[in-house]
Amino acid sequence: MPKTITNLTYKIEKHAAKTGFVYKLASEYYKGIIQKEVVLARITADDHILCIGGGICPFSAILFHQITGAKVTVIDNNESCIPQAKCLIRRLGVDEFVRVLHQCGCSDICYGDYTVIHIALQVTPMEQVFEAVRSKANSGTRLLVRRPKKQLENAYCHMCENALSCRPYVAHKSRNIGSTALYIA
Repeated sequence: MPKTITNLTYKIEKHAAKTGFVYKLASEYYKGIIQKEVVLARITADDHILCIGGGICPFSAILFHQITGAKVTVIDNNESCIPQAKCLIRRLGVDEFVRVLHQCGCSDICYGDYTVIHIALQVTPMEQVFEAVRSKANSGTRLLVRRPKKQLENAYCHMCENALSCRPYVAHKSRNIGSTALYIA
């Protein structure tokens, strides 16, 4: 994935983590996306969600909890993001419900602990992470995979389009995220 998208996202998240106003603006970008994903995967307060890819500002994880009441664990493979993400979660008062860990989506994770697994758009390497999740998740686990808009596909890690073509999905009107596909393990 080109560094320009990653660097821009990092800068936005860094400002959002420090400034309440910027956080509110940026979280509005994700709110409608999360609401559609909640409906698509039928997420409730009884679920335990694993968000793979959270960054400095794990907007999706925080919003999943705020919208549904579900317990959320978010992992990121960039160790420098973790302290800032934990600080933000504490500041927002959701640290009892949203946990942040430094971990790679391809590593030995007990995927069986989660009823919903969400893979962020910028996760790299997407295909390997998806395959690790799909092969190790419990039967019936809902997997949400974000996909880029068509014109931005070359800027992100690829997944086999055939694997996405016949899945239920929701389309988004965001700048980067084109859709979220639902898989059932």
